[in-house]
Amino acid sequence: MTSFTDILLHKVHPNCAVWEITLRCNSKCIHCGSNAGSSRLNELTTDEALNLVRELKTCGYKGVALMGGEPLLREDWFEIAKEIKNQKMQLSIITNGILLEHNLKKVKHLKADCVSLSLDGGRAETHDYLRGFNGSFNNTIKMINRLKQQHLPVSVITTVNKINLNELDLIKKILLDRDIAWQIQIALPIGRFPKELVISRLEYYTLALFIEINIKKYKYKRLPLIGAHCFGYFSRYIHHLGLSPWIGCQAGYSILGIQSNGNIKGCLTLPDSYVEGNIRNESLKEILSKIRTKKNVLSGFCKSCNVSRDCRGGCLGTKLALDAPNEPYCLRAIENSMILQKESPHNIKYDAKFARLYNLLKIFT
Repeated sequence: MTSFTDILLHKVHPNCAVWEITLRCNSKCIHCGSNAGSSRLNELTTDEALNLVRELKTCGYKGVALMGGEPLLREDWFEIAKEIKNQKMQLSIITNGILLEHNLKKVKHLKADCVSLSLDGGRAETHDYLRGFNGSFNNTIKMINRLKQQHLPVSVITTVNKINLNELDLIKKILLDRDIAWQIQIALPIGRFPKELVISRLEYYTLALFIEINIKKYKYKRLPLIGAHCFGYFSRYIHHLGLSPWIGCQAGYSILGIQSNGNIKGCLTLPDSYVEGNIRNESLKEILSKIRTKKNVLSGFCKSCNVSRDCRGGCLGTKLALDAPNEPYCLRAIENSMILQKESPHNIKYDAKFARLYNLLKIFT
């Protein structure tokens, strides 16, 4: 039987390619999923990169997000970015901001559609510790201000973990009423990020509630806030926090991951076992046809969930990284674990540790 999600997925078109143009980096973030630092072996040449930009356009991609490592460390980043704009695609630059002042005129000349900076703490000591660079917090705030002065669209990405979970309100105060898009995501135990610093399932649910409350509290113009694809879907109480309607993981469908050596996979969060080809050996079109035939195989809780046909197991990268099929980081699964016994539709007992959280939900939804 064809589900509504099957119909919608059939209509999904390529949208954004997230491209690691170099693995070289000048910071040492402890939550870096790519374990960036030195250049990847055999990174694409300038000509190969420019040809790939044109292939992306031919395959229907509307935008390209350049990231790293640190993308501004690649000597020909401006040539690649310029070709993206020449091909009438949207250009996003995801940077740590260290080299941004030096390159600000080039970014403005490109008319970049978005410049994304990471803000991983509401205090300098927290942010600097997570980014592995003293002075990073002050530089990030400075560059946010400089981008605003230059009338360039700026967004902020916050990667939440046990260290900075309690500083979200401080970050919010920095961003409020400044027309700065804010994306919140969770740190995953990949690359060099230790598993013990990943937030718990209860903290994950609390984080989703934080996003939901603030979306309701502030108009979009005051706080353009979204949750990344790592957030749960089909909650009984919380709306979709990112892509809506959720029609399954978009790896290889509307989004694409490109490594600096030309490897292609559905999403950069996925392990290298999900590399489907290299643009030096095959055309992008041929590689895409292989990615889109793959499905997220459901297991554990997801296999028996009554919305799995539409959810399709949520974000595949999150699922693989956390490897908890019976206790997934899923809002619906966590809500199910609240319910210990259901004697009648009006008599439900809840686990005590979730009772206060559930009462908050009833207030804000």
